[in-house]
Amino acid sequence: MKPLSELQQMFCDGLRSSAPPSTLLLNEIVDDGLQLERFNVYRNNFVVLNGDALADMYPVIKRLLGAEAFRLLATAYVRDYPPMDRALLLYGERFADFLAAVPELSGLPYLADVARLEFAWTAAYHADDVAVLGQHQVAALSPDALENLRLQPHPSMHCISSDYPIYSIWLANQDGQMEETISLDEGGSQVVVIRPKVEVEVREVSPGSLAFLQSLAFGETIGTAYTRAVEMDAEFDLHAFFARHLFDGTFCELQNQGTTD
Repeated sequence: MKPLSELQQMFCDGLRSSAPPSTLLLNEIVDDGLQLERFNVYRNNFVVLNGDALADMYPVIKRLLGAEAFRLLATAYVRDYPPMDRALLLYGERFADFLAAVPELSGLPYLADVARLEFAWTAAYHADDVAVLGQHQVAALSPDALENLRLQPHPSMHCISSDYPIYSIWLANQDGQMEETISLDEGGSQVVVIRPKVEVEVREVSPGSLAFLQSLAFGETIGTAYTRAVEMDAEFDLHAFFARHLFDGTFCELQNQGTTD
């Protein structure tokens, strides 16, 4: 009998392949005359169940492509990128890049970014719960002091910038929404996905707001993040942004400049 590690590798390779399993592999399975049939059932379950997990994570992509096309793509993805974790909660993190590399999908250039939005939704849903920033934490600070502090976004936050109107595409494909045609001429969109409380929120924001949040997420001070936001969007209004988002759950912690944890 082959070493266990070698047998396991043969078995995994067989699951991922569309070709018949090798005779070497079948010879290692209990010989009852049904080795091939039982292996094919296992392989089919492997592809179908993991494909179903992808469909659960990417319902808009499935709707945009159609069930049959999505099934074919999901099967190819499962074979190229099998799960590496026992839990399938976040399986499919490379699906957006996979879609972007499929030549037959080049006529749907927005598809990969819509997939990134959908993955962000699921990741935000499963993110850690943390206490959000309260007014008492900033009440005694002057505007000058705020400039040199770090403002930590909620750990569920994901920022996505696209050349295509992915927010409108995503919204139009939610349950209960009326069908409408989205024109790519609408231009790009900036989207923040976050779960500050119970529900995941998908927000379309200005380029300046996205740049500000991304800079804060990279650990830059409020002053530096504001400078980068204005460079991206001259109309970015920090006071208006804070009036809307400072205490709505977008942020969880205010840190001194020298603090790293």
